[in-house]
Amino acid sequence: MRISSIALRGRSLLVGGTLTAAVFAGLEGCNPGNALKILQPDNLNAATINSAAALPALLAGTYSAFQIAYSGAGDEGNGGHEGFINFTGLFTDELSDMETFPTRILVDERIASASNASLKAYYIDINQARALADKADAKYNQFGTDSTGHDQVLALGGFTYVMFAEMYCEGVPVSTLNDNGSITYGQPLTRNQLLTIAIQRFDSAETFAKNAGDSATLNLARVGLGRAFLDSNDDASAAAAVAGVPEPYVDIIGASTNSAVENNGIWDYTFNELGFSVSDKEGTNGLPFVSASDPRVPTFNITDSPGPDSGKVGTSGLGPFIQQQLYPTQSAPIPLATGVEAQLIIAEHQQRTGGPWLATLNALRATEPGLAPLVDPGTPAAEQNLLFSERAFWMFLTGHRIGDLRRLVRQYNRDPATVFPVGKAVNGIPYGTDVNFDISEDEANNPNFHGCLNRKA
Repeated sequence: MRISSIALRGRSLLVGGTLTAAVFAGLEGCNPGNALKILQPDNLNAATINSAAALPALLAGTYSAFQIAYSGAGDEGNGGHEGFINFTGLFTDELSDMETFPTRILVDERIASASNASLKAYYIDINQARALADKADAKYNQFGTDSTGHDQVLALGGFTYVMFAEMYCEGVPVSTLNDNGSITYGQPLTRNQLLTIAIQRFDSAETFAKNAGDSATLNLARVGLGRAFLDSNDDASAAAAVAGVPEPYVDIIGASTNSAVENNGIWDYTFNELGFSVSDKEGTNGLPFVSASDPRVPTFNITDSPGPDSGKVGTSGLGPFIQQQLYPTQSAPIPLATGVEAQLIIAEHQQRTGGPWLATLNALRATEPGLAPLVDPGTPAAEQNLLFSERAFWMFLTGHRIGDLRRLVRQYNRDPATVFPVGKAVNGIPYGTDVNFDISEDEANNPNFHGCLNRKA
């Protein structure tokens, strides 16, 4: 295991050609040699950014921005910072909104419009993470191609493109903020174009990690490749990419109690705010994340259980409130890529090709006390259901569910109404029909952008 992002002291912004990079102190993970040592100063202006001395701060800033985009943060007054995991959890069947913020309620109702203020703020967060990773990569290429950390910024950049491809409709533009503050406006990209860029980033990260002897980032890049290939409907390449990843491997995006912006955003919205409750069989099609009593999805009913919080419900007054227990503290780390995911990718390829997919799944289950072996349900459709259910429970609240539901529609020919929540949301309002997120209307200043190319899964 290695801690990827640690003791973050702030966020990273590119403003007017000046990079204000969050510089964080190295915290020892399972391998002390992986602790990052970032040099001061942490303020890089247009002059100092153009040197090799800027690379450590660019690396730190990339991790900081990625944490906010991926797992969110606690400084809700500064744009929300719900994060990829929370928003996609609400949109699918992982989380239900139990608070009063109307824009988040709409996401839970599967209405993800370009004008949604919370989603507009998130679009800025994910673009900052992507742009900073790309900027850091460019500076590494210019001043220190083989310098420590180049593989890491490439891998993180790859994941931002995967997140765009899984979350948004087709037509996401990728613009560039230049050192002098000018913007080079990007063209709208299809999902496959975004995934192609992600694959290129992961492939380069793998090469640099091999050269550097960085086994942790090597496995991170391989799992990222597998995920991107799977989203591209190339399960054979996906399985080949992750074949060498050991099952115990975990790559973590960290959190901290140093400041609210460094808090685990999932903890914030599920513990601190009592806003997002774990769903159970949401919208007819949802999985029994609570009633299954599965050890991979630990939950606690704070409303109906004895204790200091007994009787408490969500901030909207709705209940009971089911609290996730995967991230019980402000500093709880969040998995980005795991050896378990690698095995699930291999199992999916095996299921598609007549391989020992069930044995692969049962080998994973044998590592978790309390899980009985699975039996073959007998039909291809039922096998797929079982496979995707296993993916959902193993990777609960890690941002994988929206990509999987969309793949069920796109690659397995499922009707969206049989995959996404339907009927009425927890507040009694009928669900919408969106299967992805619209691109923020703030993108309208890009003369190349004219809305989503399509809203299909």
